[in-house]
Amino acid sequence: MPPDALADSLRHLETALGVTGLVDEVEESTARISKLTDTMQDYSFMDRSPTQEVDVNEALDNTLAILGYKLGDIEVECDYDPTLPRITAHGNELNQVWTNLIDNEIDVVAEEDGRGRIRLRTTCEGDGMLVEISDDGPGIPEEIQDRIFEPFFTTKDVGKGAGLGLDVGYRVVVGRHGGDVRVVFTPGETRCEVRLPMNAPAEQEALVGEG
Repeated sequence: MPPDALADSLRHLETALGVTGLVDEVEESTARISKLTDTMQDYSFMDRSPTQEVDVNEALDNTLAILGYKLGDIEVECDYDPTLPRITAHGNELNQVWTNLIDNEIDVVAEEDGRGRIRLRTTCEGDGMLVEISDDGPGIPEEIQDRIFEPFFTTKDVGKGAGLGLDVGYRVVVGRHGGDVRVVFTPGETRCEVRLPMNAPAEQEALVGEG
């Protein structure tokens, strides 16, 4: 290459490499957006019937993906039963339950030092299934533990919670699906246990709310 053309050639090469890098970034970003869109569609059960065949393990993963921006340095441990069958359920309402519960766990753990552990576990239990969502946060004082399912009761600071998460979760799981919700407090762990039957849910009035 003639010496007087070297500078222009190098600039041309730099531009070509820069464009190639930008194209790669666009392709990667497009793939991430597509994946997030698919997750949102699965999470919301958009354009589907009121009840669906729900994969609870997948629903929990989708909820974690939606709340991923809040996790930070929090460790998430998933212990899913791979034999867990699909259940006929109000999928979008159950996702609201998972969202409220996991969001609460994130807030509790983050109050300490932004670190900690959240554990999700699923398993078959008799003619139903058990979903456990737990954290290693400070827990709730014993004197107020019997109030956690009261509407508008919250241990969060003003403006950070409406106190409806567990109340709505109870009504969706118990009232809509004939299941059960309870919270177990042990030293070093707060565990929410959600039990769901395998049979189809009763048709009742839809519930909405947020934690």
